[in-house]
Amino acid sequence: MFLVKHEGMVHGYRNDCPHWPGSPMVWRRDGYLNRDATRIVCSGHAAEFEIASGRCTLGPCLGRSLTPVRLEIDAQGWVLAVIDAVETTHGD
Repeated sequence: MFLVKHEGMVHGYRNDCPHWPGSPMVWRRDGYLNRDATRIVCSGHAAEFEIASGRCTLGPCLGRSLTPVRLEIDAQGWVLAVIDAVETTHGD
């Protein structure tokens, strides 16, 4: 996952492009944004996403969205990711 602070809000998304599931978004270390820091950019095909909504506005996944991560801020100001528990079963 990655976090982006934009206009006083913190947004969290899975580091996974909707165009090619399983492919990371980052194009360089901590490099998730375009040059003027107005859009999230995927390294694979330069798809661009709105920061606040995660919606793709340019590229091969036009209209799809990044998967948001629910965030909470605790009393000390720490940003916490809320991860739902996932049950797994094994074919024993």
